[in-house]
Amino acid sequence: MVNIMTTETMELEFNQEEITKAEEEYKKLQLDPAQQDMVDSITKITKELVSLPETAVKSFTWKVMSNWQKMRRITIAELENRPLRDRMDATKEMIKQAKKFYIELLSEATPEQKEILERKFDTVLKQSSTLLNN
Repeated sequence: MVNIMTTETMELEFNQEEITKAEEEYKKLQLDPAQQDMVDSITKITKELVSLPETAVKSFTWKVMSNWQKMRRITIAELENRPLRDRMDATKEMIKQAKKFYIELLSEATPEQKEILERKFDTVLKQSSTLLNN
């Protein structure tokens, strides 16, 4: 288990086995430039929310993105050619999916831990909405 102290001074305990597995999986991935750019962008946001190894966060980001691509039937490369608003909407959808993903990744998802993660992700979503509406 990886213990992380938050600003709320509560430890978030993530499943260490899943983190290790994700790091190994990411090392084997070969992403195209558009996919890599999107993974890097979302990882940068997510790393501020959870203090996990960057390789694991990138792997989890890719899983969320991959699921999003399947659901939306659009590739990240195709998304790059869409208007900024579409790309921002896609990013917001992926952040929402990431929130669910990280909550499931908690070793012992207590109500307090869930609330901490939900608040962190909700803050990012609000910031995204503000940027989108400007």
